Amino acid sequence: MVAKTQFFIQRRTFGLIFLAIAFIAIVVSAIFNSINAKKSIEIVYAQNLVSLNPYTYSDFNTSRLNYIYEALVGFSEDLKITPKLAVSYGALSNTHYRFRLKNNIYFHNNTHLDTNVLKQIFESAQSIESQQPLLENIEEFRINDTYSFDLLLKKPDLLLLSKLASVPIALPNTDLTANPIGTGPFLLKAQTANQLYLEPFTKYHSNKAQFKQLLLTTIQNQAQRLEYALGKPHILAIFGISPVLKESLNKANLSLQTYIEGSTNFFLYNYNRTLSKNLDFRTRLQQAIDLDMDFYEFSEGMAKDTNQLLASGVLGYNPNVVQAELSEQTETKYYPEFVLPEGFEKLSEELSKALNKHFIYPNFTFTNLYQLESKDIKSKFDLIFFGFKSDFYDGQSLFNTFLTDTQFNYGAYTNKQAEEIYNELTNLHQKPKARQKALQELSMLIIDPATKLAEPLFENKVYYALNNKYQLRPRLDGYLDLTLISL
Repeated sequence: MVAKTQFFIQRRTFGLIFLAIAFIAIVVSAIFNSINAKKSIEIVYAQNLVSLNPYTYSDFNTSRLNYIYEALVGFSEDLKITPKLAVSYGALSNTHYRFRLKNNIYFHNNTHLDTNVLKQIFESAQSIESQQPLLENIEEFRINDTYSFDLLLKKPDLLLLSKLASVPIALPNTDLTANPIGTGPFLLKAQTANQLYLEPFTKYHSNKAQFKQLLLTTIQNQAQRLEYALGKPHILAIFGISPVLKESLNKANLSLQTYIEGSTNFFLYNYNRTLSKNLDFRTRLQQAIDLDMDFYEFSEGMAKDTNQLLASGVLGYNPNVVQAELSEQTETKYYPEFVLPEGFEKLSEELSKALNKHFIYPNFTFTNLYQLESKDIKSKFDLIFFGFKSDFYDGQSLFNTFLTDTQFNYGAYTNKQAEEIYNELTNLHQKPKARQKALQELSMLIIDPATKLAEPLFENKVYYALNNKYQLRPRLDGYLDLTLISL
């Protein structure tokens, strides 16, 4: 959804503000003259950076910090696992993997990366909350020599390599928030409230950038973001752009692109309360959303209506899921309790209009789920708004969350048939087609009207504008490989 910002300035402050603006304009002009003289690339983002620490997980962080930090493996253009810091890797058994590091990897402070340093990083990362789900299955990190090591697992894990692609390799025993030191193609030189200024790392182990400076800028308001970027030929990409602006972008030699974001949004049914157990109510809710909500229009193209809980492009998405047939409705009135995130008031207004047509009269509470006690969520709300991003573009993470006894299964959902299929996934470790079929069957089972986990709402659509001048081919994950650009 497009954020709109209004500015209110008291008249008595105009003089000071104009002086400040004039000073800032001089400084910015000087900076940009310096940047342009040295040949630069700039990327403009819609959200502020949360932290320079790569272990502070956030999509807003990851997309930018990928230029500073790297992992053992990464994803290719078609989302297949590819070497990064590890030059080779393979499974000796389903619980034993062998890796070999490149021998020319250095951190930005010139520390050499070898297996002893890497083992220290892994052992430290296992105690970091954001990394525990990725590394908790590793039983032992075994050093073979300076560049070769083995990972021994507690149990088979088909997603091990995908998980390792999300583990940043950062210099150990360092305050990464104040001093971010990785092995990536760029190193941080300076930072302001809304900009990161980076330069190519001269000791980078792979293809080096062919330009002098990289500027990562944040402008939260879309109109201001677009106005800032248009007419600046050194700007490579603008993230957070609505598709309604496509014509304006084309005129500026910018092409509108999208990538697989992998997240969906839904209302989780709470079977701890009576209303979610009512089939007529669930049917009425589904029909209200299917017939009278248009999330694409509401979000100005930044969302896509969906009828399942996995996003398109995620392994397990089932193209055979169709919209349920309409049934005759009673005129029984329902008064459900909904919980929505703060800032979703506009969405609640549109939902109320749609639901009222089907004799559903909701009461909305706006809060962050993490600020509530689990017992309060389970006892007070019939429907719980949930935004879920599938890890590693693989749908198993959704079923890990709601078909097992995790902290997020607020609705006490159970489905014996789905649980049986889920338990068989481990046995399909070496059978990718059979595993995909099982995931697609699970996708259908959890939205079966008789035993429904949640009511699908929409999947997020992420758009960005790409400068055609640089002829950089868009990737499915939206990553911009800046080492492919020459000026």
